[in-house]
Amino acid sequence: MAIAATESSFDVALWFVEYARSEDDYLQAQKLQRLLWLAQGEYARAYHGRKLMPTIFLAHELGPVEPNVYRAFELGRPEIPDVRLPPEIEDFLIRIWGRFGHHATEHLNTVVRGHSVYREALAKGVGEEIEFLKIAAFFKEDVEKRKVSEIRSPDGRLWKKWSPRSVK
Repeated sequence: MAIAATESSFDVALWFVEYARSEDDYLQAQKLQRLLWLAQGEYARAYHGRKLMPTIFLAHELGPVEPNVYRAFELGRPEIPDVRLPPEIEDFLIRIWGRFGHHATEHLNTVVRGHSVYREALAKGVGEEIEFLKIAAFFKEDVEKRKVSEIRSPDGRLWKKWSPRSVK
């Protein structure tokens, strides 16, 4: 398997925290966890199974949790220096934020808890590791089920095909 696109899940977590702050938004710990999960899965889908971050996710009642980020961010932003991510990764994360960042934490929890790959791991027990290959397969399959023929703007808005109406 190819190496991850970033060196650490902390780099991505800190990027989300700082991006939220730049928009005068406070990023709750649960919402951060959901964004990390969605970013990892969407990156795998978009880049043929490649990892965005070298990380694992564990199944917990509220949704998938990246345990290291969870522990480090329990009491707020840890004193870890920011790392400048490559522009293509920042562009990808901006798209993730555009699609999911405006949603309430509870909405993201509901969406993510509906993911079959998460539910299967949780059925085995709280704290069960969710295998990356299963995450990647789920996100690929989910898109194929929907047969997405939609195009989204960089900020996540859905673009609809315009066609003129016939004038009589």
